[in-house]
Amino acid sequence: MAVVKNLIFDLGNVLYDIDFKIMYQEFENLGITNIGALFTLNESHTLFLDLEKGRVSENDFYSQFRDLVKINLTDDQIKNAWNSLLIGFRNKSIDWVSSNNSSHPTFLYSNTNQIHYNHFIPQFEKEVASYAFENLFIKPYYSHEMGMRKPDPASFVFILEKEGLLAHQTLFIDDNEPNILAAAAVGLQVLHLKEGMRVEDIIL
Repeated sequence: MAVVKNLIFDLGNVLYDIDFKIMYQEFENLGITNIGALFTLNESHTLFLDLEKGRVSENDFYSQFRDLVKINLTDDQIKNAWNSLLIGFRNKSIDWVSSNNSSHPTFLYSNTNQIHYNHFIPQFEKEVASYAFENLFIKPYYSHEMGMRKPDPASFVFILEKEGLLAHQTLFIDDNEPNILAAAAVGLQVLHLKEGMRVEDIIL
């Protein structure tokens, strides 16, 4: 195995805890019983994929979501249920990144969306540290800003070329196996962070 010179972190369930079950329950409380058929980690309705690729605005998402579920919910009801999967940052993992990002060029690559981004960015400064979350990285890459999302192999190639990184010297850390397989297919070193694993215990 080549020496690891660069690190690319996923966000959800790597540096930040998320829980789909809570979100499903919140939507069910609003009368939506099929949300699991519309949005999962690896299979989603086009509306959610478009949101993660920045192809629909927040307001358009709410409007199209109402059309999709045929229930006249308010924007805030949808937003609060949608954001309920966002639990919070893993402080010890964040501390590890902060302590090691000077010795290893460090990046973030997250499948996310503007609604979630607007929640977790201020949450970091409120609950974790006085500095901005994005200061932990040379550059954070978000799917809704890139117009691409994991596990599209082209999205990994885009980041590597943009930053001038060699794939075989770069370690990608993610909790989702399809993303890990896609990253490995373009030559990245990979770490599949499974349930119960923490970056501060096993990297380098």
